[in-house]
Amino acid sequence: MKTLKLVLFALAFSAGSLVHATPGNSPETSDSFKKEIQNLLKNIELDIEEEVVANLVVSFNEKNEMQVLYVGTEHIPAGKLIKKHLNHKKIKTVLDPSIKKYKLPIRLKP
Repeated sequence: MKTLKLVLFALAFSAGSLVHATPGNSPETSDSFKKEIQNLLKNIELDIEEEVVANLVVSFNEKNEMQVLYVGTEHIPAGKLIKKHLNHKKIKTVLDPSIKKYKLPIRLKP
């Protein structure tokens, strides 16, 4: 009985991991979307000594404006500046409306 429970738990865990690991956006929209984000952050004025890595999670409203949900970084001033520069910005890239959240990494170099 314990073995059966263990096998069922392992199956459920692996199925949950597979669902979580599926890509959130299609490759053809992701390149243009990444370039647009890169252009929005091109002129960001931040005095940093080393590369800052941030994980960005955004969603979009009906006007195709970005709503920054989360900026995960250890460099707090950079996170606030990223959110300030991206929040409520309109993008031109047409994205899949069935995808509610987009996740992408951001690297700011000195």
